[in-house]
Amino acid sequence: MERVLPRSFYARETLAVARDLLGKVLVRDRRGSLRAARIVEVEAYLGLDDPASHAFRGATPRNAPMFGEPGHAYVYLSYGVHYCMNVVAKPPGRPAGAVLLRGAEPLAGFADDPRGLAGPGLVGRGFGLTTADSGLDLVSSSLTLRDAPPIPASAVGRSPRIGIAPSRTSSRLWRFYVRGSRGVSRSPRS
Repeated sequence: MERVLPRSFYARETLAVARDLLGKVLVRDRRGSLRAARIVEVEAYLGLDDPASHAFRGATPRNAPMFGEPGHAYVYLSYGVHYCMNVVAKPPGRPAGAVLLRGAEPLAGFADDPRGLAGPGLVGRGFGLTTADSGLDLVSSSLTLRDAPPIPASAVGRSPRIGIAPSRTSSRLWRFYVRGSRGVSRSPRS
């Protein structure tokens, strides 16, 4: 398996990290059980400048990882049902930022279902995530992101983010996905 992504990968503009996460491999190696999946859909959340971001109103105990060091996980419970994982990504001097993992293609440790990780809650369930995983260091814990060949620009789609309230940023093309992947949660809106 490829090398773990270095911390410097995450300490860049959030939108650049979001785009570059496509094709990378999320790995959970816990107690001899290995799970791996290729990231095929993400959404960027730009912190204090983005009304859809959990960081928009400032730091809280729940969103504290978003204000911490890049390269950590921010896991939250959505609608009291789904655990969703974000990757803390922000350039130096920026207070907060994260990239939501929306969809992945199973590689190892999953049932043979190409749609099994097609959605942020399914990614969370598939990797056994809970809020106890929030703050994990993606460079040195049992949950890592591994390098992989980049996805060519011609295979990358962009659209507005899914399921967010209308705001000054809701129409921005901050969702990135791999065209034609069965691991993408849903097709972009027309």
